[in-house]
Amino acid sequence: MKHKRVIILDDHTLFLKGMSLILRECCADCDVFTYESISKLYKDKPDFNTYDLLISDIELPGEDAFDLLNVIKRDFPALPVLVVSMHKKVSILKKCKALGIEGYMLKHEDRQLTKAIEIIINGGNYYSNEITSFCASIDKIYNHVSFREEEIIKLIAVGYGNSEIAIHLGVTTETIKTHKKNIKLKLELDNTHEITEYARDNYLM
Repeated sequence: MKHKRVIILDDHTLFLKGMSLILRECCADCDVFTYESISKLYKDKPDFNTYDLLISDIELPGEDAFDLLNVIKRDFPALPVLVVSMHKKVSILKKCKALGIEGYMLKHEDRQLTKAIEIIINGGNYYSNEITSFCASIDKIYNHVSFREEEIIKLIAVGYGNSEIAIHLGVTTETIKTHKKNIKLKLELDNTHEITEYARDNYLM
């Protein structure tokens, strides 16, 4: 039987070693290839068509993991991806789902890892229990938040005032005030501070 070939991408060496051990325990016929950065991965010039699974963190110092995931899903759609991250944020999950990422779980959900790997390698999708519950809880609210409102939430979080946001987006200050009012109503928030806290909890800032 052909050995399964799995790439693990994470900037923490201890995590890479732990993941490798778990993989070899649950999948005896796995060949595991570990990388601490996308640049090191590309240096090896891998033929992604020859791999059966990519396990990746979403936050890599000085690199954009979504650049890699976009390439994988565009050019190597047969290669499934499992994201294992410490982040439970709306913006990240929306991007992953839009790309068609097959799996997503949090790093502390290690007991689900074996199940996730087995399901994804065999052609299924696996979003962990906590991630599935989180998505269900925010879907109803977030389906009503527009792209422009998301932009404004992020700009508020980095400290922009109404006038600065208006200039940045090329609209009037009154338009921004209206958007902020709608944001507060939709997300049940009372003030700018709560909008900032919401952004930090739900976006990769």
